[in-house]
Amino acid sequence: MEAEKQILDYFFTNTDKPIFALKNIPPALQAYVYMGVSRFPDLRERFLKILKDKGAMEAVAKAIENGNDLEAALKPATEFGAEKNKDVFYTYGHKSAGEGASIFLVSEQNPIYATGAQQDFYYPMTTMELSTRYSAKFGIDRVYWDPTIMNSEFAAEAKQVIAKNFELYSNGFDILMQRLKEAGKQDLPEKVSVLDSLRFLIPIAAYTTIILGGNTRSVIEHFRKLLTYKDNYIQGYAQACLEEASKLFPEYFAEIKPMENVIKREEALKAKATELFEGKFSPVKENVTMFFDLPTEELALTQILYPHCNKTFEEIFETASGFNAHERKGIFEIAAGDRGNRENPVRGFETRPIVFEVEAPWALWKDFKRNRMNLRFQQNMRGKAGFDTPELIRESAIEKDYKEAMQQTSDLIEKIAVKYPELAKTVAAQGSRKRFLMCMAPRQLTVLCELRTCGEGDKGYRKIASKMIELAKEKKQELFAHIQDNYKKK
Repeated sequence: MEAEKQILDYFFTNTDKPIFALKNIPPALQAYVYMGVSRFPDLRERFLKILKDKGAMEAVAKAIENGNDLEAALKPATEFGAEKNKDVFYTYGHKSAGEGASIFLVSEQNPIYATGAQQDFYYPMTTMELSTRYSAKFGIDRVYWDPTIMNSEFAAEAKQVIAKNFELYSNGFDILMQRLKEAGKQDLPEKVSVLDSLRFLIPIAAYTTIILGGNTRSVIEHFRKLLTYKDNYIQGYAQACLEEASKLFPEYFAEIKPMENVIKREEALKAKATELFEGKFSPVKENVTMFFDLPTEELALTQILYPHCNKTFEEIFETASGFNAHERKGIFEIAAGDRGNRENPVRGFETRPIVFEVEAPWALWKDFKRNRMNLRFQQNMRGKAGFDTPELIRESAIEKDYKEAMQQTSDLIEKIAVKYPELAKTVAAQGSRKRFLMCMAPRQLTVLCELRTCGEGDKGYRKIASKMIELAKEKKQELFAHIQDNYKKK
């Protein structure tokens, strides 16, 4: 009994209360313990039974008492749990088993642009990333150079453009800081205001640090999706993460493969969009446009095609509205054809009554993307979309150099977009403009806009969120009158 008490004290926060927490249990064994709750309510007793059945009780108690190799003592139980996890997850197909195994993965050389894909989840997960707002931690020595681009005719130009952006990023700090001090009081701390402006020059291929966390099931589904991306970094990142995760949960991660059906679907939709729109680019008339309560079928068709072209939402919607029944059926079959089974159940084409098309600097797109309650659709970057000039840089000593550097960046993005559409982002800067949709219901609009107009946020996205509120109230005052515009309240 003393051995049992010693073990329970070590692996659980208490031994006699109905509420307790698990601690110090190896990941594979903890996942098995979690899974057993659906069959065995007495969790602490079941944990002891596993150790007894595997002949590990005495060795584990001695290891705890003497500070010896606990991992070796637990090995029979851990291996048993891992084998059971594998059977349940793969042999029997009970994917929910993996929900009990939490995992966190860190990437310390992570291109900023990659977070766009890494935050696009199937299941709830969490990320935290090094901020560009508090210190100048970015430079030419920390940049991801895409091998396809570096082996192309664009290599020398890409290096030159990115080097120029970083040079101005470094030299502009003192100039803008002095300008702010002369101007007087600001909404945000001076350093934050300066870096919020200068970050528009940072290439989104610059390295940041990101931590990604979730349960095993969500991580598996996430990386299966990442393996389908046509991006050299994301492919390598996904494979490296799965290799590291396999050290913790070999029973789950050894057989992960890309979603071939998703790859085929995306290629077919891309071919259809190219057939319809011939790869042409259309500029937006306004950087924020609102559409409300559109017909469901036409809206779904527009959302399906939107990521595969560079036409505006309005143009795509107009084209989709003109499709006959046969054309509509063909597009829906491509988009849903691989989802008709238990592994990928048909969930329909989710739409929301409120649609905003936004064209904004990439840095602001990433902030809006973090509002995960909304449906989001994005287009590949095009240099023709141009760039934004932050308010602080306008009429400053670096305005001319900034515009020259960003124009060269835009020209390079456009050249690469023609030949390598998915890789144009690897030479873009955070100030390069990107086009995307955010689709939501009234409550989600309230949450997003009241949060993103708050005073501590970047002025750029505060203005966009304020414009969204203005358009919503113009469209349907009685429905949206309650939304507080914190940007205009100041």
